[in-house]
Amino acid sequence: MDCPNCGVYNPEDRRVCWRCGKELPKPVEPPKKKDPRARTQTILWVAIAVFFVIMILQLCGLPKTLQSSLGTPTPSSYHVPAAPPGLGLG
Repeated sequence: MDCPNCGVYNPEDRRVCWRCGKELPKPVEPPKKKDPRARTQTILWVAIAVFFVIMILQLCGLPKTLQSSLGTPTPSSYHVPAAPPGLGLG
C-alpha cells in the first residue's frame, strides 16, 4: 500500500508509514462473494421439509378429515343404487 502522504510503499500489515510516520488508512477488504450453491441447498431443504409435512399429514388422515368437514362426499358415503329386478343378481 502506498502512503497517501508521501507516496512510499508500505507492506499491508503496517499501520504507520515507515518514512513519514503518518497513520496509514485501513486496507479495504473486497466484498465477500455469495456461494451460488447456498440458495440451491436452501430450496432443496425447504422442499424436503414440505414433503415430510405432507407425508405426516397423509399418515395422520388429515385429508379425510378435511373432506368430511367440507362436505365433499367420501367413498363410504356414496349411494349405490340397488340392481334392477330380473337380472339374476340377487
